[in-house]
Amino acid sequence: MTQITVLSGVERRRHWSDERKLALVEAAIVPGASVAAIARAADISPSSIYRWRRKLCSKLAQPTGFAAVAVHADPPEIDHGASDMLVIELRGVTIRAAGGVSASLLVAALRELKA
Repeated sequence: MTQITVLSGVERRRHWSDERKLALVEAAIVPGASVAAIARAADISPSSIYRWRRKLCSKLAQPTGFAAVAVHADPPEIDHGASDMLVIELRGVTIRAAGGVSASLLVAALRELKA
């Protein structure tokens, strides 16, 4: 004998508060975290977490990708007269930004120094 379940009424669609979305996204960006495991625990699709993360990052205007970084044991000499170079020295770290570097990338680098 076969069992049939009949669902009547409007299909249920869950509503997630901004706070809950932010909590799930924050849990997913912790180093070593598994988006799939977090999504499974919350009973949602992993794509929802990725979508919320993209949306939140675009609102915060923070970089969501990777930037090229060069590490030098002995950094090259800098022409301090150059007008398109920004040099930030903080906590023993020097950040040199050539002209054309986005403000959001500089903010992200400074936030990393703060951490």
